[in-house]
Amino acid sequence: MAALRIGIVGSRFAAHLHLAAYRRVYGVEARLAGVTSPTAERREAFARESGATAYPSLAAMLPHVDVVDVCAPPAQHEAAALEAIEAGKHVFVEKPMALTEAECRTLTRAVRDSNRQFTVGFNRRFSPFYIEQKRALAGRATPGVLNCRVSSPGISGSYWMADPSIGGAILGDACHFVDLMSWLLDSEPFSVTAYCLPTAAQEPVGENNMAASFRFADGSVGNLTYCTMGGTSAAAERVEAFVPGLGVRVENFKRLAVDTRLRRRRRSQWWPDKGYTAQLRAFLTGIRSGVVPAVGVRDGARATLACLRMLESARTLAPRAIDLDAVLD
Repeated sequence: MAALRIGIVGSRFAAHLHLAAYRRVYGVEARLAGVTSPTAERREAFARESGATAYPSLAAMLPHVDVVDVCAPPAQHEAAALEAIEAGKHVFVEKPMALTEAECRTLTRAVRDSNRQFTVGFNRRFSPFYIEQKRALAGRATPGVLNCRVSSPGISGSYWMADPSIGGAILGDACHFVDLMSWLLDSEPFSVTAYCLPTAAQEPVGENNMAASFRFADGSVGNLTYCTMGGTSAAAERVEAFVPGLGVRVENFKRLAVDTRLRRRRRSQWWPDKGYTAQLRAFLTGIRSGVVPAVGVRDGARATLACLRMLESARTLAPRAIDLDAVLD
């Protein structure tokens, strides 16, 4: 069987992360065949780095690839993914999958009508310590409490992810933790109450600094504190899960703590395994074998919708319902 030809859309940081991961997983079964980016200088430089062919547009690249990996800025994700899936390509799209309810509906319907694989870059599901956290929670008989604390001081100033008009830090990054909580609990979020900093100041951007509480269908509660302030020496992310007799904490992909009534277990590693390689390997293997990706279009839509409701709740100072089926149907 011929090697899968991969094309990357975008040449920003995520594209370089994916390139490093692809180099670990592809060989005779897959190869990077094309790259495209609006800026000629960027795409030519990325083509030289990757050894792939540079194309001036996604449309020009599509006839030469089997798989499209969308690493463009979030405002371009849905359009690029839609163009690729409608052209009969398998699609990997970085988070967030989409920025609006309408985009979620359009992309969901297109994926349902296709016979192609589609996944979203929620890499934490493939990170070893988060996998252990999920396993530890699997035997619970009661609802749990989750606490996610994220500090991203780099998302400020002119950095594009700081701009709420194109998603900001909540849609652009906090979506990771909405997906992570739902996955850890195997439960759907159905409401959220959120508060953010005042929105009048230029810095810090109010909408990007938020505390939110989610209620899940199984009775669990998940808290998400997301901020773009603080020092760079602080842990970027800490995710804690509590059920009777058990507490499990993951920090910065590098530290795992499991506490029970009878024992305490600690593990750590020097280098964070963020799950990029494992997710890309699973995706490419799934294309070959026909196995549906662990992360699908519904997961991408859920994360976007929940983040939109977070922002609405903070703006209206009222709880907001999260009804994914009503939006997608």
